[in-house]
This record gives sequence, structure tokens and C-alpha cells, in this order.
Amino acid sequence: MKRGLLAAGAVLGIFTLITAATLTDFANVNLGANGFAPAGDYNIQVSTSKETTLGSVAWVEGDTVAGVNISNDAATALAIQSMEPGDSVSFVIPVRNASEDWKSTLSVNFHEVQSTSEAAESDPAILAAKDAFIKALELSYCMTDTPATACTTDVEFSTAVSLTGENTSSTPVELIGSATPLTEYDGLNDALYAGGTGNASFVVAKVKLSTAANLANFVGGDADIQVQFTGESVA
Repeated sequence: MKRGLLAAGAVLGIFTLITAATLTDFANVNLGANGFAPAGDYNIQVSTSKETTLGSVAWVEGDTVAGVNISNDAATALAIQSMEPGDSVSFVIPVRNASEDWKSTLSVNFHEVQSTSEAAESDPAILAAKDAFIKALELSYCMTDTPATACTTDVEFSTAVSLTGENTSSTPVELIGSATPLTEYDGLNDALYAGGTGNASFVVAKVKLSTAANLANFVGGDADIQVQFTGESVA
């Protein structure tokens, strides 16, 4: 009888071990609250508010295909909608290197962007007007510390370039302007730099309608233009 009980106990013990082996559990431990990244990620930021003086700026990221829109006042909006040959409209865009551990180059480029209305447009006459209008625009930029007093004459702007005029094209024109060094962000203040030694700058983008343009060719036409700032980290 004792031998039988021992044998039964042995069998029950084996059965219990097999049952326990089928239960599962797990625990995950993340190394770092927000993942790993190099010290002071490399980052270029812009502001879309109408800035014309040194001081605090509301910085935003613009690293999407769609980009961000500049907030225009009523006078600027009217000037955009009523351009005549020889007229120009300027846009002041603060740009900064928001990296804490990297210096940065900075270059400026212009793109022709296809708007929603253009993508849906099928009238050949309107598409031709859009094509002619974009080709008649001359684009240039000026980099400065004080846009309220600088960038007021043509000689202070880069050589003007024109876009391709292709109705559905977002192909960029050639890169214009030489890379300008920006220092790393010191984390102490948000003031734009003075004397070209800081982490931020004003870029004034100018859109001019050629003096040789014929308004009769642009009826129904419009243009969507994007300014692209390209930076490259410098150790």
C-alpha cells in the first residue's frame, strides 16, 4: 500500500509541474524615457509670424512636405492679390539653428507647390495662365539681423531666379546662396543674433513680378511658392 501511495504521489507531482509550465507572463523595461538620440538633436526651426525686430519669436517646426504658412496682414494679402508688372512683395522669415551641440550651415531654395485648386483644374486656358504667371515671377532673398532697416534695395538681395512654370511641378530650382554658418543654440535666450554670430537670422524673401510681364497672359492664373531652408550640421 505504501508503495502504491508513493507511486501515486509521484505521478501527481509530475502532472502539477507540467500544468505550471504552460502559464506565461512578461515584463518590459524601456531604457530611457524617450528613447535614444544624439546629444542635442540637430534641428532647424522657423517662425511664421510677421517679425521685423529682434526679440522673442514663436518658433515652429517646418519639416513636412506641406510646410507651414506665413501669417500675412491685410496689407500684405492685398499686395499679393493685386500685383502688377514691377511690383514686389517681401516676407520676413526668422530662421534658427535649434541644435544645442551642432553648428549649422543654412541655404535658401524656392519651390513651386501644387495647390489643391491647381490639382483639380482642367481648363487648359487657366493652366496656361498659371504656367505663364509662375514663370514671370522673380524670386530672391536677403539675410540680415535687422530687416526693418536692411534689405530695402535690390542690391541687398541675391540674384533673382525663376521657377520652372510646370503646372504640376514641385521640382526645386537650383540651390541659391552660399551656406551661412549659424552657431548652436545656447539654451539661455531666444533673441535673434546681432553681428552674424548667433544661432538665428532673418531671411527676407522677395517675390517680384517681372517688369516685362503681360497681365493679359495671367487671367485666372496664380502661384503657390514655398521657401525651403536647408541646413547641414557642422561639428
